[in-house]
Amino acid sequence: MHRNRPVCSRYAPATAWIAAPPLLAALLLSGCSALVNPAPGGQAGAAKELPVRKVVLYQNGVGYFERRGKVSGNTLELRVRPDQINDVLKSLTVLDLSGGKPSSVSLPVERTGDRLAAELPPQVRRAKGLGSLLEVLRGIEVAVTTRGIGGATGRVVGVEKGSGDRKATLTVMTADQRLVTVPIDDITELEIRDRTLAVGLERSLDISKREGAWKPVGVTVRLAGRREHDVLVSYIHEVPVWRPAYRAWVEEGKGVTLQGWAVVDNVTGEPWEDVRLKLVVGSPLSFRYDLHTPHYVERPDLSGRRPGTAAAPPPSDVGYDRRRKERRRRAGRSRAPRKSAAFGGALGMRGAGSGGGGMAKSGMAPQAAPAPMAEAFADEMEGDGFVAEEPSMGARMDALGRSAEALVKGKQVGSLYVYESTTPVTVPDRSAALINIVNKKLVGEDVFLFRHRGAAPYRSVLVRNDEDSAFESGPITLYVDGEFAGEGFLGRVEKGATTFIPYAQESGLKTRMRAQTKTSEARLVKVNKGRITVEAKRTRTHTITVSSERDQETIAYVKLRLSSSMKPVDLPKDVIRAGDDIFVRVKVAALGKGEATIVEEEPIRRTERGLSSLVLTALRYYIEDAKVEDKLKGPVREVLAVHERMLEISRRRTTLGDQRRTLEREERRIRRNLDSLPKGKVAKELRKELVTQLELNAKRSSEVAKELVGIEVERARLEEQLVKLLDDIQLK
Repeated sequence: MHRNRPVCSRYAPATAWIAAPPLLAALLLSGCSALVNPAPGGQAGAAKELPVRKVVLYQNGVGYFERRGKVSGNTLELRVRPDQINDVLKSLTVLDLSGGKPSSVSLPVERTGDRLAAELPPQVRRAKGLGSLLEVLRGIEVAVTTRGIGGATGRVVGVEKGSGDRKATLTVMTADQRLVTVPIDDITELEIRDRTLAVGLERSLDISKREGAWKPVGVTVRLAGRREHDVLVSYIHEVPVWRPAYRAWVEEGKGVTLQGWAVVDNVTGEPWEDVRLKLVVGSPLSFRYDLHTPHYVERPDLSGRRPGTAAAPPPSDVGYDRRRKERRRRAGRSRAPRKSAAFGGALGMRGAGSGGGGMAKSGMAPQAAPAPMAEAFADEMEGDGFVAEEPSMGARMDALGRSAEALVKGKQVGSLYVYESTTPVTVPDRSAALINIVNKKLVGEDVFLFRHRGAAPYRSVLVRNDEDSAFESGPITLYVDGEFAGEGFLGRVEKGATTFIPYAQESGLKTRMRAQTKTSEARLVKVNKGRITVEAKRTRTHTITVSSERDQETIAYVKLRLSSSMKPVDLPKDVIRAGDDIFVRVKVAALGKGEATIVEEEPIRRTERGLSSLVLTALRYYIEDAKVEDKLKGPVREVLAVHERMLEISRRRTTLGDQRRTLEREERRIRRNLDSLPKGKVAKELRKELVTQLELNAKRSSEVAKELVGIEVERARLEEQLVKLLDDIQLK
């Protein structure tokens, strides 16, 4: 009766374990990959992938990927994960190097769950569970299989809900118009024989579990002509940034050996096998932008402008006649930056690495990983009772140099610096690789660093970057004279710069800093209407003293903040500058002290009305200058003479003031004694003596007061004379 059944959907209430197909599992783990000539029927298993040939990693969180290979036919498919599809659409480039060209690129349209749900029939959107689903299937043909009873095929008439001991039942009408009732609890399988509702139900379930959040998107590239094509596909997508980590070996009197390693993570979902790997120092601008999801623009709804009633037809006139006139496949991951250059050579390592920052440009190529430090610095090596002889420092450094073969070469590309592999690199999927990018012998030494006044110093390694590249920031492990000394963090070191790398706190050293400021070389520039302009030089001398309790000579650097308005004078060559700060080198004797002096100065120019100490100094220099004519020196000498007389009377006024205050205190004492004497003959002589003292004190006070008045008159006269003299002097 139903030989030509439509596509059906089966509902099985019984619990069952469902294993994911191998292809689905592969898609869940894959990144962006390319299939060449997929097999008919959509079976990608028969197609081989277009291999990754080039990987460029940047420090802005994106990677640039190139795939290249031969394509027979005219179809190439990319498998792209939904979280990477926007980057791929933004950057995808397809080149046919055999002379052809791509004719089109297509992919399924992304639709949101809300829009998909709105397209489904309402009864499907509301269906939840078997009971509610059967209620909305009224009139639809179904095939029901029950437990023990058999089954029934027909159109759904309705569902009766159970109550009490009565079970819920389903009633269907068979082809011969019989009504069959089936208990819903006994249904083991339900077949929906309406294609529209079956497909709608599947879409509803897909939306509910957000199937598109993990399912790969198939991007199909069609090439012109059915022949063999040499295809290069490039794109960018998000990747972990590569990070540098350093090791520094310090030998007394021999400088610093610096090795830099880059930690590279491959989490793309597929291995990088024999790829050209580049690491780029710098961060080109990059951003996210949604190109996959269709963008709908809100439009005004003008439905209200439609007429509310239809117009009646006009009367008939003779001779007048009124007239009216996508498909889906396997996918993977991707994302990519713009063209640059980078780096290479890898030591495969399971698990993800850690670090921070990135290496700056370096003109010298790095080397392979050194032997484990536990072996390189083991105090003893035991085996069959044999203890290995302690290796010498020379042997260790020779081994260190041999342990790092050049794996990359560096070059400048625009504003970026790139490390590029010299040999093909392989990094397994879900693995990290350590790649040596720096192996340099630098000028440096082990020193003590005072960063803050009064604080204890840090044991530090001083390194000068004489290379053609900068060093990017990252963690660093330090070894001094063959022994582990501590860990530090290397900040970004530009070309030609010097940096300190603190790795341990120390005691036994103390620092003391003193500063003295003075003004010298005052010169009279201009005198006009009593306003005197003077130029001079202010000098500040910093004295740094470092004392040591150590039993060996020590090199210490002390941080000093210079004045922003003054300039240092004759700085020692070994002083290190860093903006307004300098680091002063001090050689400290064993159990002794060391000292260094820094001088800074600034020119000053002042215009004043009156005789300040700076103006007086300039005037004295002026009359001592042999180049100045005597007739010009005369008024200046008078000014200085008046000023000297004013100083004398000022000193006399100060002396008289002290005497008057003393006499006033004595007067108060005598009067208190007089008031305390008893009346009578016994105290008469003593009272007479006190009265005589009081008269003499009053007489002396009167003389002092009179002299003070004369001094004030003289002082006022001298001030008027000084103002007149200054007004008469004209010096331009």
